[in-house]
Amino acid sequence: MSRPDGWHELDFDGMFDHLDTHFTQHIGPIYIRDLPEQGGRQLGFEVQPHMCNPVGICHGGMLMSVMDVGLAFILHNHLGQHSFTPSVSFNFDFLAPGQLGDFLICEGTCTRATKSTGFVNGHLLGKDGPVITGSGIFKITQTVLGKNHTAKAGAGKV
Repeated sequence: MSRPDGWHELDFDGMFDHLDTHFTQHIGPIYIRDLPEQGGRQLGFEVQPHMCNPVGICHGGMLMSVMDVGLAFILHNHLGQHSFTPSVSFNFDFLAPGQLGDFLICEGTCTRATKSTGFVNGHLLGKDGPVITGSGIFKITQTVLGKNHTAKAGAGKV
C-alpha cells in the first residue's frame, strides 16, 4: 500500500532549522495531513522494511515513537497552538501486528488539559482496526512553536 491521498511527508528538518538532524529523519518517513474541519493535523506512516523487527512486522519501538509524536499533535490541535510538549508518561497496549506495507494513522482525543499538563488517549489505526492503543501525559511549556515549528535551541523553560 502506498500513502493515501492528502498526506505529505512531515518535514521536521525544515521545521527545526536550528537542528542538523532530527529523530524522525531516522525512523521515517512519517506523513501529515491537515484536518481543516478540526483545525489541526494528523500523523500517519507506511510500514516499511527498515521499521520492522526480525519477523517482518512493525517494531514496537516504531509504533510507540509515532504514537508519541501523534498524540502530541492531538494535544496541539486541542490547545489551538503548537507548544513544545515533551512527554512525561505513556502506557501502550499492542493489539495487532502492523504489517509491512500497511498505512497506520494516529487518532485520538485530548481528555484533559491544564495550564501545564495535557492528557491524551489514542491509537494507530490500520486497515483491520487498531494496532496499538496508548495514553500519554505531556508537559505543556511556554515555548510556542511558530507556523513551521521553529524554536531556538534551549528556548523557553521546560
